[in-house]
Amino acid sequence: MVLRVELSDEQGNRLRRLMKATRDVVVLRRAMVVMQSAQGYTPPRIAELMGLHVDYVREIVKAFQGGGFDSLNPKWGGGRPRTFTDEIRKELANLATSRPADLGLPFQEWSLTRLRREAIRRGIVDDISTSWLAVILDEAALTYQQAKTWKESKDPRFAEKKRRIERLTRKRHNPPVVVSADEMGPISLAPTKGRGWHPAGEPHRVRATYTRTAGTRFWYGAYHLASDRLFGLLMEKKGGRPWLRFLKYVRSRFPADQRIYVIQDNLSAHTTPEVVRWARNNKVSLVPTATNASWMNPVECRFTELRSLAFDGSDYREWREVHRAIRRAVAYRNSHEVQVRRKAELPLWRRH
Repeated sequence: MVLRVELSDEQGNRLRRLMKATRDVVVLRRAMVVMQSAQGYTPPRIAELMGLHVDYVREIVKAFQGGGFDSLNPKWGGGRPRTFTDEIRKELANLATSRPADLGLPFQEWSLTRLRREAIRRGIVDDISTSWLAVILDEAALTYQQAKTWKESKDPRFAEKKRRIERLTRKRHNPPVVVSADEMGPISLAPTKGRGWHPAGEPHRVRATYTRTAGTRFWYGAYHLASDRLFGLLMEKKGGRPWLRFLKYVRSRFPADQRIYVIQDNLSAHTTPEVVRWARNNKVSLVPTATNASWMNPVECRFTELRSLAFDGSDYREWREVHRAIRRAVAYRNSHEVQVRRKAELPLWRRH
């Protein structure tokens, strides 16, 4: 029996948002493993793609099956004994995740000060500083966030579409050409923060921008599952005509007599009459993800890699710089990174 993660639509979208937002490389790596498992990849294939040991991949999958999203956060050991017991910490976390209005309080959300006051009033602790309270909540994987809206997939063919994508991702050579495609963007000429090693007190700095007059671009990206290669085009607009142009570019990279399967989301521009008619006449099978469930698309994980390589810590002033950066990042990811992953699977005595 294949070890794999089963995600609901809500969990899939939550995982996708986490991958975009987190700056923790350990959390990102674990989230990518879980996402690819949910998309139908086996642990050996995930290990090959990410340069990880297959046993480590299985541990992540099993941990997520047992602990859910909490398992994505590293649990570091060591340090001084805890001042507050595990039971107290759990009660504080439970209070923080409760709705104040449900407890008869005249406000809707907790601040640290309000939470501290209520914890003392309820006798959970005799006293605690807001700083320690913040530390305890952080250890419980709770962060102070703004409420967001989300869309739940109500696609009546949700399970059917999910199974079809899983069948395509599991079979590496049959069918031989499976491509996952989507748009990454919008991209603007704006500085992007990043992390790196710098002398203490002398961080790398990028300018701040307030007016942006250069417009936006979109990177139309495709991921060939069997070869683990990423390719694409940078375009000015998002719509049916650019998408058709992009599909023709994808089609040109494979033999004309060979059918290709393109996994894509349900954006209306992806299924215009022109696109559907062209696909039918050119041996292209369009494979849609479920409505509001773009997390099913395998290229999402690849975009996460590409954003980090091309944009973290950048300050591009012209579009040709962006185009060159993306092109170089794709080439690096497709060559050097793949070689490193495969080399990591070899015995130590064969790595040099």
